[in-house]
Amino acid sequence: MKKMSVMKKIDNITPFSCMGIALVAFSWLAFFLAVFGLFRAWIIILLAIGLLAAFGYAIFRWQKKARLSWDFSLVLIASLLAVLIFSHFTSPTIFTGRDQGSLSNAAISLAENHKLTSSFPAEKEFFKIYGAGEALNFPGFYYTRSGDLISQFPIGYTAYLAAFYAMFGLTGLIVANACAFFLFLLSFYTIAKKYLEPKPALVALAAIVTSFVFSWFFKFTLSENLALALLWFGLSQFLIFLEEEDWKNLLVSLLSFGLLLFVRVETIAFLAVMALMLFLKYKKHKPTFKKIFLRREILAAASLIVLAFLISLVASSAFYITFFKGFLNSFLDKGDPSGVAHPLITSTLYILRVFATYAILTYLLLALAALFYFLKKKEFEKLTPYFILLPAFVYLIHPSVSLDHPWMLRRFVFAVIPTCILYSIIFLKDLLKKDVIFYIFSFFLLLTNLMIFSPLLGVQENPTLLPQLGALSRNFQDNDLILVDRGATGNPWAMMAGPLNLIFKKQAVYFFNPEDLKKIDLTKFNKVYLIIPDDNLNAYEKSGLLANLITTKSYSLENLALNETDRTRKEIYTSPVIVPSYLKNYIYGKIYLLRQP
Repeated sequence: MKKMSVMKKIDNITPFSCMGIALVAFSWLAFFLAVFGLFRAWIIILLAIGLLAAFGYAIFRWQKKARLSWDFSLVLIASLLAVLIFSHFTSPTIFTGRDQGSLSNAAISLAENHKLTSSFPAEKEFFKIYGAGEALNFPGFYYTRSGDLISQFPIGYTAYLAAFYAMFGLTGLIVANACAFFLFLLSFYTIAKKYLEPKPALVALAAIVTSFVFSWFFKFTLSENLALALLWFGLSQFLIFLEEEDWKNLLVSLLSFGLLLFVRVETIAFLAVMALMLFLKYKKHKPTFKKIFLRREILAAASLIVLAFLISLVASSAFYITFFKGFLNSFLDKGDPSGVAHPLITSTLYILRVFATYAILTYLLLALAALFYFLKKKEFEKLTPYFILLPAFVYLIHPSVSLDHPWMLRRFVFAVIPTCILYSIIFLKDLLKKDVIFYIFSFFLLLTNLMIFSPLLGVQENPTLLPQLGALSRNFQDNDLILVDRGATGNPWAMMAGPLNLIFKKQAVYFFNPEDLKKIDLTKFNKVYLIIPDDNLNAYEKSGLLANLITTKSYSLENLALNETDRTRKEIYTSPVIVPSYLKNYIYGKIYLLRQP
């Protein structure tokens, strides 16, 4: 039997392509509704119905031309099962203190206020104290010059989340990640099948599904989830274009990467590499270049992206300010206060240790071997996805993220780790000529995945905390000012102020500076309450504020938090890297009423 060519053509008329186009179109529409302040649930629902109808019609037309292959049918079923299982073990991450909570809160605010900015009486009072800039009392937000709140995160993922929240409520935050991950799985398999026969490509997909990082970050509302879908779908369409030279695939790829610009800043580097590839391919074929790249559709898509960027500069200036400040501070740091020698080398060694702990290091080493292996064989075309995503590997040297794990793995989840898994399987299949050896080796790779994946699959972040806050919120009236201590839930990374404000419609504010009370017009509120845990009263006693507080009620909350402690950078680098466990904690505190003159 004649062996199939490794570099097979990808059929660009598939249900997968239709679904990807529908999701990209939906995301773009949500983006523009957000920036123009037209974000209404009824508009979102009509758009969703229209796109679903178009998707159904496209599938009907496709069925007349071809049938699903056995392997793609299996991939569809397996991907759907994976998404359903991951969704079952997910609770919406809406508690503020870290990015996932701030992004969820920004999405909920957008859906309910119909625009990117929001304001309420309590927020206005703290704006008078701090002025335009970072809103310290509202993590993840900035104050505009007019005193409104606006998210410091890119618009793309916020609008995408908000669209699903507008349709499905809190469950929509899970549905949004589920749709994105489903598209990523189909995109990844489509790319894998370009370089592998169906069975090895299925092994690559199995390695993705059983890798701990994907099931873990699926549970969080982080931009990497949408980035997975847009990056790998756009990449699959770009590879089809390189092979087929059909401008429609280039158009879809351009729109996918164009939206990715407003989700992850790394997109700029990816697009630069793709532009270089196109230049090298077509520099001697000017007629073909003009025929493809000067089409009205391509120019219109490029113009749309430029227009969106210019609009976002105004609509989301807080994000660009935050990004450039972080970028400059990251690379212009004049010294390491922790006393770590050779911080870049130490950081890389630490990342490798983390990779080893989470069963990722083997894939990284195999992928690096694959790069040199195929370069030596001069099989450059096979390395196309690798070259495009190679800029993301700079995070191995400089991750620019908090070093606690598994949190820090978010830097690698949408580009680096999928690339490593893909090229590990491609490399092994090419190197190990006998199938039985390849499958034995692959079995042990999957087994190591499962050792980390299985124990943590069922873990959910604070699945019972929101109902507890609902009961707590009934102690307050809508016009009461509620000042919330950072540790009020027992977990500083899961603060209650955001949900109290957005879900339960209370005037809640994260409170950290007792001196601020002297600068607030308290007469605008019916009563002023403070929610303080029992183990954090010292700060209020030292400030003298505790003497003016009247205990009204005790409270207790149950939370689920990672078993981790605050450590210096030097301690992180030198401590053993161990997979953290989730612990059930109980916090006890009191609701205090401020005695007013």
